[in-house]
Amino acid sequence: MSFARAYKCMACGHEKEYRNNETVYVCEKCGQNLEIIYDYAEAAKAINRKSLADNTDMSLWRYSALYPLENGTMRTPLQAGWTPLYKAERLGRKFGHEKVWIKDEGRNPSGSFKDRAGSIALSAAIERKAKRIAGASTGNAGSSMACLCASVGISPVIFVPCKAPKAKIAQLLLYGAKVIAVNGTYDQAFDLCHDACEKYGWFNRNTGYNPLTREGKKSCSMEICEQMGWEVPDWVIVPVGDGNIISGIWKGFLDLYRTGLTDRLPKLCAVQSEKSNAVKKSIEASSISDIKIVNIEASTIADSISVDLPRDGIGAVKAVIESKGVCIEVSDEKILEAIRTAAETTGVFTEPAGATSIAGFEKLAASGILKENETAVCLATGNGLKDIDSALKAAGSPILIEPSVENLQGII
Repeated sequence: MSFARAYKCMACGHEKEYRNNETVYVCEKCGQNLEIIYDYAEAAKAINRKSLADNTDMSLWRYSALYPLENGTMRTPLQAGWTPLYKAERLGRKFGHEKVWIKDEGRNPSGSFKDRAGSIALSAAIERKAKRIAGASTGNAGSSMACLCASVGISPVIFVPCKAPKAKIAQLLLYGAKVIAVNGTYDQAFDLCHDACEKYGWFNRNTGYNPLTREGKKSCSMEICEQMGWEVPDWVIVPVGDGNIISGIWKGFLDLYRTGLTDRLPKLCAVQSEKSNAVKKSIEASSISDIKIVNIEASTIADSISVDLPRDGIGAVKAVIESKGVCIEVSDEKILEAIRTAAETTGVFTEPAGATSIAGFEKLAASGILKENETAVCLATGNGLKDIDSALKAAGSPILIEPSVENLQGII
């Protein structure tokens, strides 16, 4: 049973009644992004700390009372969610702040955070009897959708920029997706996917444009709180590109608060590459009552967050401002450095986008914004094997010797 009540526009506030099995993407009044609002009083009767303590389903589906799905059985058999949350003491000591945790999203079925959004989108598409699912991606969202669809025998159409990392392209093809490599940017792939869905009547999974993606991503916030014994962290540090992850993270904390599962909210730190900083520029140009979304030319090494126009920009800006958080930017050099730092100090191997949160943690701790007694959680959003070229840049080269023990002298 779904407790979803309405779609609410994130720009103009217009509400539209939520109807099961009806596909709605954007506001009918102004064309901007929507969020889904629930009957929180009724939802609270179905989900509480005791019901969760008794729930043996260790996946994102344990929070199904707060998803906009009518039939909870139409789902992928793959386990998405309930990823490890590690206390990262050695990472913390390196930067003088030991109250830090790392959420390893690379443990999801396709190796990225995007499996959260894809799981909810897939279930909704099945409920709506969609004739085809399509999406645009820099790689992770697409490979996630292809992975999840493969588990139920569906072949999606995925649009990617032609320069997407080879590992992600390989995933897409092996999962059986119809892969369209666009000779252009992610933003151009996004627009082409939109036009194709409009023309052919496909279910559009595009991040931000489809409000269901935010609903899947919010499950991460719920896990963090439950895994920390319902102690809400002071800060959550989030890599940001198109803005959908951070808007989903904020939605999760809000939904927990509205249902009475928690009694406080965290501050969010949005972290962007200096070479893909549209959300930071948008925050600097905006107030909560007048949000202006900035378009830039992105060129960061962190392909998963390389975005010209943030498609969930309003949601991202609102998340930072409403949470009384901050948005910071880091260099690509610091991002590469953070890949190695995370691996060496925590054992978590993350791709450049995921390492952006580690670089952000370093900067946040050094700035004094993160206070000594405050707790912080870094989101490592994707597995490092998804971009092996960047990993090798961070790792350096092995020591080459002839095969004799004598040649080890002076090395070991």
